[in-house]
Amino acid sequence: CKLAALHRIHIVASIDHINAPLAWDQYKLTRCRWLWNDVTTFAPYTSETSYEGSLLISGAGTGIGARGAALALSGLLHVARSLTSNARGVFRILAEHHLTETEQEEENNEAFSFSELYRICRERFLVNSELTLRAHLTEFVDHKLVNIQKGNDGGEYLSVPLDPTTLKEYLDYDFNQ
Repeated sequence: CKLAALHRIHIVASIDHINAPLAWDQYKLTRCRWLWNDVTTFAPYTSETSYEGSLLISGAGTGIGARGAALALSGLLHVARSLTSNARGVFRILAEHHLTETEQEEENNEAFSFSELYRICRERFLVNSELTLRAHLTEFVDHKLVNIQKGNDGGEYLSVPLDPTTLKEYLDYDFNQ
């Protein structure tokens, strides 16, 4: 805001999030003097980002092979290093559950509900509120590490869109090295 207030400084920015206007309070909006333009293309979001390849899901279940799996693991570890140990603990619970469900290969795999994840995380002292857990999940969703879907019962259910090999290597990784 201090830079934007200077006479000969102009800031150009873009943001792609439904809650973007909530990033600034009224005071900051006034100081930054943002000029809002809606540049929605109305094209499917996949068209807008088709040039981007996600390192995290590039080999997940697609048969891309060792190179794709190595890139996926590299991206996952890069993101995980930037997280707190508690956030990594939350993702570890999700990854372990996903691996357990994958190994069972049952048709009626039980989905991992938000409420069950919250209970486990509270027991392990990884979070102290649902808000904290939701903050961690937002980070995971933003990096395409976790998918959240609404169930028929109105509850939220979580899944990890990564292949089992990548998850096993992630779980074996020592972040203290």
